[in-house]
Amino acid sequence: MATQDPQAVISQLTLRLIAPNDYTVHDDGQLIGRIRYTRERSPGFWMWTCIVTLPGAPFGGAPTLENAKARFKEAWETFKGKQSPERLTAAYAEMNHANRPDRYRR
Repeated sequence: MATQDPQAVISQLTLRLIAPNDYTVHDDGQLIGRIRYTRERSPGFWMWTCIVTLPGAPFGGAPTLENAKARFKEAWETFKGKQSPERLTAAYAEMNHANRPDRYRR
């Protein structure tokens, strides 16, 4: 399976390659999800998930990376449209605090 451009753009969303066939998804620099190829069932498929810490965050699967990107984008736009800017800001702050680089330093 060919590896795609690590900085591929889904409209305003950006993919960052973190491992072969494994991408994080960012909206204006904010981590919001992941798309990765999985062989956990046969045939393998592209699994996508929004990781924003709000109830009802969407997830799913697709047969191709292009299809997974399109489904992620559509689901993210729908989900984001149902959230207030304040809720998203609070969720982002919580996520960024939990994922801060110094979290595990002693």
